[in-house]
Amino acid sequence: MAAAIALFLFGALTTAFSLQLPLGSLRMPGSGLFPFALGLALMALAALQAAQIRVEKAKATAAGEDGGTTRRVALFMGAVALATALLRPLGFAPVCFLLMLALLRILGVRWRAAALIALASAAVSQVVFVTWLKIPLPTAGWLGF
Repeated sequence: MAAAIALFLFGALTTAFSLQLPLGSLRMPGSGLFPFALGLALMALAALQAAQIRVEKAKATAAGEDGGTTRRVALFMGAVALATALLRPLGFAPVCFLLMLALLRILGVRWRAAALIALASAAVSQVVFVTWLKIPLPTAGWLGF
C-alpha cells in the first residue's frame, strides 16, 4: 500500500509541477502537456493498485493468510541497498551474482537452483553489458571482472 501511496504522490507532484509549464493543446502541445498526462496516468494507476491491494488483503484476511509481503519487500530493499554498497569494492559480476542469489532465496527458490540461475544471470549480464554494449561498469581489480 505504501508503494501505491508513494506513486500517487509522485504523480500528483508531477502533475502540479507540469502546470507551471505551458500545456498548449493536442494539436500544438506545450512542454507541460506530456508530464501532465503522465502524472495523471500515474495517479490513476496508483489508485487502481491501491484498490487491488485492498481487495487482495481483504481476501487474504478472510482466508486467514499472511503472505509475509512486508517482510519480503524489506528484505528485497535491503538486498538492493547492500548490492549498491558493494558494487565498487566487488565489481559488477560478483554483485550481480550475489544480488540475484539473495533475491531468489528471499522468494523461496532452493539453494542449488538459485545459485545456478544467479550464475547464469551474472554471466549473461557481464557479456551483454560489458562485452557487447561496452558499458563501463565497476570492476574489482583483484577479481579480474
